[in-house]
Amino acid sequence: MSKKKVKNKQLKGKNDTTGRKQKFVKFRRIRKIKFKDEKKVFLPKEEKETKVKTPSKRKLRTLYKKKEFKKKKENQTNEYLTLEKELTGQTFDEQRRCLFAIRNNVECISSPPNKILQTLKLTEKYHAVLLINTEENMKNLFLVKQYVCYGYIQKYTLYSLMEKKLFLKDGNEIKRCDSNKIVEKLFSKDGIYSFPSFCEYIFECKSNADQIIKEQIVPFNFSYLNSEMAFDFLQFENELTGFVKEGINEILEKII
Repeated sequence: MSKKKVKNKQLKGKNDTTGRKQKFVKFRRIRKIKFKDEKKVFLPKEEKETKVKTPSKRKLRTLYKKKEFKKKKENQTNEYLTLEKELTGQTFDEQRRCLFAIRNNVECISSPPNKILQTLKLTEKYHAVLLINTEENMKNLFLVKQYVCYGYIQKYTLYSLMEKKLFLKDGNEIKRCDSNKIVEKLFSKDGIYSFPSFCEYIFECKSNADQIIKEQIVPFNFSYLNSEMAFDFLQFENELTGFVKEGINEILEKII
């Protein structure tokens, strides 16, 4: 073998060894993190409010379904216009009282009543709110009464509802109201320092009660009623539709 070939082999061998350098990767052990139950729930910014999705955007494959959907939508719009005409002759109680309103499972696909349901925060089925019987609130409830059941809540029932289901908005967080501290923090400016005094303030419809209800009380969630089994088990005497006056308390006692 010539000296030239030997040199080439040696050079090639050197290049191979450099090319085959092993890289060692260090792996770190990741500790298991135990997450505590988080009680805070962050709200989206007001600018990014979720718009109500109306079923009008559905893809209806068959011509029959399209016609049925169109007919249903027209009927709901006509019902709304009829109620709008009837509204002129309606009179409402002047005495300020606290109302409880719950959304039923009747699907709303017409735009005008959907807007009112959005204003009342009753777009979600079986979600509920407290309201003061102002003229504006009573008119809105009357116009969407086929999608909502509402009536005057009694003091004991309101206390029971608040104790078991009350969540409050604190800035961009939702907090369970389980102590007097959060009540004092949020409402001391209105002279409210405890949970019982907060319930009393809302029930008696005091000066700032309507604003507090709309801005800081989170809608009550009774979505478990979507289950037919749960709904049938409760055996409501009244249908969850329209103005039931004091009858709303019997419904509340069953669902709380």
